[in-house]
Amino acid sequence: MNREALHGLLVNTLGLVPQPLANAVSCTYFHQKVEWHPARSTRVFRVLFDAGGEPDRIQLCASSDNNNTVLIGRPFSARALTELAVQEIRRIEARTA
Repeated sequence: MNREALHGLLVNTLGLVPQPLANAVSCTYFHQKVEWHPARSTRVFRVLFDAGGEPDRIQLCASSDNNNTVLIGRPFSARALTELAVQEIRRIEARTA
């Protein structure tokens, strides 16, 4: 899955909100609104790009902490990413309720 297809899945299909500032290294996607504060974070996925600017790995943000980062490697499938996004959103909703 290339960068455009992944972005379309995350934004158009799953309704995630991309970080407002683009960079060449990564893009973070949020649930409903962009909230960076650790106690209220709405981060779902952080997509890490390879040297060519294509998705290489995805960090599961709600499952990760400073000592335990959960990374998913290629190939990415729409079905698997949808399931992971739903799980991450449930974690965020449980934490921020």
